Amino acid sequence: MELKKVRHLLPETMQDIVEVIGLQAAEQLVKAIGGARFKFGKGKEDTPRLHMLFSAIGEAKTYELLRVYGGEELYVPRCENALRELRNERFRNEFLNLTEVEGKSGLMAMTELCPKYGISERTGYTIMRSGCEPVSQQNTLF
Repeated sequence: MELKKVRHLLPETMQDIVEVIGLQAAEQLVKAIGGARFKFGKGKEDTPRLHMLFSAIGEAKTYELLRVYGGEELYVPRCENALRELRNERFRNEFLNLTEVEGKSGLMAMTELCPKYGISERTGYTIMRSGCEPVSQQNTLF
């Protein structure tokens, strides 16, 4: 479900990478090496680049990635807009869970979630407002 919301924000390269290793691993990859060109080895030699991939996405996902991109050099984009949208969606879902399911106040939910997501309370409220449907204007009585 998350991928559908951000697919249009991802460059084609990242859409392809997501198809190979999944959204979660692609997100971890971007956080680790996004914004730089990366030479994907073939995974046959123990190199610092291989260890970077292992620590970012794990051995299994690394080998899945190298099966497709081994020997190539790719620019791994930062995907800021997509990451922001994912963060906002997760924040909204957690906020609603805390307030509607667990019965916590909005203030308590903000107190818990803002540090977790590394955002200010003001940003948290902006995220919540942006995720709400606008209320239609009520017709006048007379």
